[in-house]
Amino acid sequence: MEEIVDLEKLMASIVMPEIKYVAVFDPDTGAVTSVGPSYAFPQEKFILDLDDETALSIIEGRTKIHSCFVDPASNTLELSEVKTVIKMDDVLHRIVDSQWSNIAKPDIHITYNNSTIVFQLTEELYGTYILDKKFQPVKKRKVRWDGDTQLHFFITEYNDPNILYQSVVVTLADIIAKSHTVDVTNLPEKFSVYTRRIFKNYVIEKL
Repeated sequence: MEEIVDLEKLMASIVMPEIKYVAVFDPDTGAVTSVGPSYAFPQEKFILDLDDETALSIIEGRTKIHSCFVDPASNTLELSEVKTVIKMDDVLHRIVDSQWSNIAKPDIHITYNNSTIVFQLTEELYGTYILDKKFQPVKKRKVRWDGDTQLHFFITEYNDPNILYQSVVVTLADIIAKSHTVDVTNLPEKFSVYTRRIFKNYVIEKL
């Protein structure tokens, strides 16, 4: 005689696997690129475990994914405003040499030698310029910058912005979690760098 299966008992006996949610993130910028069940990302190396509430909030669109970042220091998820920055004014500002500047915490730090200029964003803004030890540990700002934002630098005759040797455009994407190097082998030994400020504090230093 054929056995009648009790569907309710069968369903009750089935143990559904627990869904574990994760965030996939860019290891350089910390930006979260995907959120979902862990089984959906078997090849991803940079993932962070999420609680169900946070994960579902992102998946359902209640929390915007472009506002989510992983802090590499604490390995936690942060919600940050993504900000597009615009120039503070239309005035050309000469970037002062660090030995004559009283700026202790620059936003943009520039170094140069006879062949290259290196542009760096401070670590406080997710760049590679390490601040003086007296400012450690650094608390990174919650605002994340739009990587397409352009910074314009004008390499000129020393103290004379009217004689332009070279102009350089650096995007924030170029200096978030990395530095940007420019060849200056054809420049005179002494020159100045001017910019229209996007950030408040800039310094330049000869190596």
